[in-house]
This record gives sequence, C-alpha cells and structure tokens, in this order.
Amino acid sequence: MSEHSSTPETLAFVLPRYFAGIAGGAETLVSALAQRLAMRGQSVEILTTCARDNRSWRNELAVGDSHEDGILVRRFPVDDRDLERWIPLQIRISEGLHLTIDEQLDWMQHSVNSTALYAQIARNRGSYRALFFGPYLFGTTFWGSQIVPDRSILIPCLHDEAYAYLDVTAAMFRGVRGCMFNAMFEGELARSIYGDLLGGEVGMGFDPPAASALRALTPYFEDRAPYLLYLGRKETGKNAQLLVDHFIALKTRAPESGIKLVVVGGGSFDDLHRPGVLERGDIIDLHHVSEVDKQRLIRHALVLCQPSTNESFSIVLMEAWMLGTPVLVHANCAVTRHHVVSSGGGLYFSDSDDFIAAVLELSTNQVLRQRLVVAGDRYVRNRYSWSAVLQRFDEVLAKIEGHSADAKLSPGVGL
Repeated sequence: MSEHSSTPETLAFVLPRYFAGIAGGAETLVSALAQRLAMRGQSVEILTTCARDNRSWRNELAVGDSHEDGILVRRFPVDDRDLERWIPLQIRISEGLHLTIDEQLDWMQHSVNSTALYAQIARNRGSYRALFFGPYLFGTTFWGSQIVPDRSILIPCLHDEAYAYLDVTAAMFRGVRGCMFNAMFEGELARSIYGDLLGGEVGMGFDPPAASALRALTPYFEDRAPYLLYLGRKETGKNAQLLVDHFIALKTRAPESGIKLVVVGGGSFDDLHRPGVLERGDIIDLHHVSEVDKQRLIRHALVLCQPSTNESFSIVLMEAWMLGTPVLVHANCAVTRHHVVSSGGGLYFSDSDDFIAAVLELSTNQVLRQRLVVAGDRYVRNRYSWSAVLQRFDEVLAKIEGHSADAKLSPGVGL
C-alpha cells in the first residue's frame, strides 16, 4: 500500500465498520456524507476494519483496498481483544460506576482497534487534508484521532449516557481540531460536558422520493390493519421495551382499535425482558427486510414511533416524513423532540397516557395526519436536502481549518 496514494486534498473518514446495507445509524450517516462528497468530486477515502457484525467484531471482509460507491475503501483487520477484561469494565461503565483513568484506558485498549489502520494514518499523516472519526465510543475513534490531532475532526453521534462523561472521552473531545454535530442539541450537550469546542451542526442529507416511486410502494400486509412501526435495534438502550409496554396499555384501553405494533430491526425480544409478548398476535417481530420493504412498511404505517431518549439525529424520522408518515417521539429526547417541534411533523409523549392519546387521535383524525405529513416533508426538503447539508459541511470545515486548535466555538455556526 503506497504511502503517497492520497493527495493533500483527500478527506479520510475513519469508521469501525463500512459495507453496503449497514444498519447502524451512525455509520450510515457518516458513510452517506462521505459518498455525497465523493459524488461532487471530492477526493475521499474510507479507512475501516474487516468486521461486519457489531457484536462479535470478527474479521469477515477482505483486507486491502477496494472501490465501493465511488470511494476508495481501505480495510484493516481488527486486533485481538481481551473480552474477559473488557466486558466487566463495559458493564461497570453502563451501570454508572467509577473507573480509574487506568481502567478507562484499559477499556479503550480492548475496544474495537486496528493497529494496521493506525499505522496507515501515521504513515500518511501528510496526505490527508482532514480525518473524520465516528462514532465516539470506539477505539478506532479514540486512538485514531490522537495520531494527527490537528487534522482530526469528530463526527461523534454523542448521547447523554455514562460513556460521554468518562475522562478519556473528555480528553478526546478536547484534543481534536473540532467537531461536526448532527443536530443543535448534540452540540449543546457536548459543550455542557467538555466546554467550548470548535465546530458546528452539519447533519445528513436526503433525496426525496419521486411521486411515482411513492405510488409504487404497495402495502406490506395484505390485511391492511393499522399498525405502529418501530425501526431500530431491539434493545433497552433504545427504549424498545417502553414502546411495548405503552402499546399493551393502548390495546388494554382500546381493544376495538385493531391496531398492531410492528418491530423491525436487529437484536432479540429476549433482550427486552418482556416474555410472551409475541404470543399476543398483535405484536409482529420482523428481522431483516429489504430497503423497498422497509419503505413499504413506513409508507403505510399509522405512525412511526421513536421511543429512544438517546439520539444524535434519528434518520428514521426523516425517512418517515419523506414517505408520508407522521412520527411520535419521546419527550425526553432533546434532539427528536426538537425535530418534531421545529417541523410540526409529529407528536411527542412523556408517559403512557400521552402515548395512547396521540395514537388514538392519529388513528381517527386524517386532517391532523395530513398536516403533520406535509410539515415534516417540508422540513426535510428545506433543512436536510443534500445542498443544505453540504453547504453546512463546507462552512463548518472552513471554520475549523481557519482557527487554531484551541480556538473557541463560533456562535454563528449551527450552535
């Protein structure tokens, strides 16, 4: 692999995983940004590992260079990990217990790492105009961003969670050149934890579907019964269990509604600790579906539900609005609530009563549903068109590059 294969204008995006059809929201967002930059003629590389599965992190993809989606992708093997050391530390962090600095570094040392990837950055440090790292939780982001910190920019996908308050996380945020955030409130969260940071909001862009494409999206279910839709991992960290509880409360109060809950995504209902719920018949568990089938499910849903309180952007909200479906989000998630309030494209709930009232209103009030859909679609087209997102990217990158590494956050750039 040549040490001089990149030009000084090359932008490198460093991700723990990258491949077509990847399900992770953070990886999808960063990948989409890299692909769109390449489409407009920017020199772009993706530096990533050979892993596909985000649980085992086995090296499944071939080591080396390939061209995918018009981008040069360089893959490097994941280092061996000491899970007997890492897992107990991971559990302690998730439970909010204190770790010493040495223990935090140990946790990062046995995270997802690639010595070969780090060597690539070190050898070619002068070849990259900037290196973008995300999401923030991985060893590839922590260790990789410290190799050339004056050219390292985080796309952190930060959440208000225990990992965000670690000393090693704070050191990483304060040590890099700057940050590109997905939403205003993500940037505000980062500032509240780490102090002033250079950077601003960028987000992800979308291409709205043509009217003919929308008409081609036939119902997924033959019975055409009304259903709530959840797209995401079946994890308590995503509040999927809360959605199940609120849905059961809804059906207890309004059994005549005939509404179902459709859950689509990786993971297992066993992880939600709600035994027997799939035996009810009104909760449907789907695993992998094609992109077209996902769009069919969104298009004909009564409402797309996003119960998570830890989101830095939420791609599925934008997808729902573009496909003509209103959204229902948790009131305690600053990012998704801001999207809903700013757009007028959905509703939010704080408890079971709120949830039930919102769903029943949407099930009978077609005028309200249409008003929400029109407002949400307008929001995506205006704020998250690719032209708007790339303009913010250029502005934020110029601000970061135009200031010294210790410059303060400019209040005029998205925050």
